[in-house]
Amino acid sequence: MEEVGFDRLMELGARHIGGGDPDRAIHYYNAALRAVPGAPSAYIGLGKAFTLKEKKGEPVFRVLAMDALRKAVAAAPASEEAHALLIAAAIRAGRLGDLAVEYREKLKQAPDDAGLKKRLNHIYLISLMDTEVETPQLGYRPVFLVKVFFDCVLLPLSTSIIIAANTVPKARPSLGIGVFIFFCYAVYRTLVWFFSRR
Repeated sequence: MEEVGFDRLMELGARHIGGGDPDRAIHYYNAALRAVPGAPSAYIGLGKAFTLKEKKGEPVFRVLAMDALRKAVAAAPASEEAHALLIAAAIRAGRLGDLAVEYREKLKQAPDDAGLKKRLNHIYLISLMDTEVETPQLGYRPVFLVKVFFDCVLLPLSTSIIIAANTVPKARPSLGIGVFIFFCYAVYRTLVWFFSRR
């Protein structure tokens, strides 16, 4: 019997994912890994297959998907697809905070890695949109009342004064006040950013 090559195994795995058969896809991707150990594309395929299986009602495969995608990232650190799928798997598994910690640790080892910074910022943006995501504590977080005062009072107030000064002729003298209040808000945000990075 003729041995099936790596490319053909990858093609069969992708076909079974497209057909909604994760079990067969997992079989082919594992065979592809036996043919070419450590192949990032095979790990990505496994991650997709495990994700499909998890979406069919088997939550245990969330962790397996993350493990496969971590191996894909380790094998191909520059792969945008692998990182994006890993972040998505971490969200589904409720482990986005853990992944953020991992990225922060890697960033300590390679502080100039723009890709890691970009992915960590992506995780934090996701966490801002999703209140259920737990992210690791930063070095500094403003007190709730201070945050409300600056974000919900000063920013809207300065914005409305600046808009009014530019649209209503009688309000033009108040432009300086609006700019000053906005400057105070900008200083606050800069200080929060600076202390949170420490």
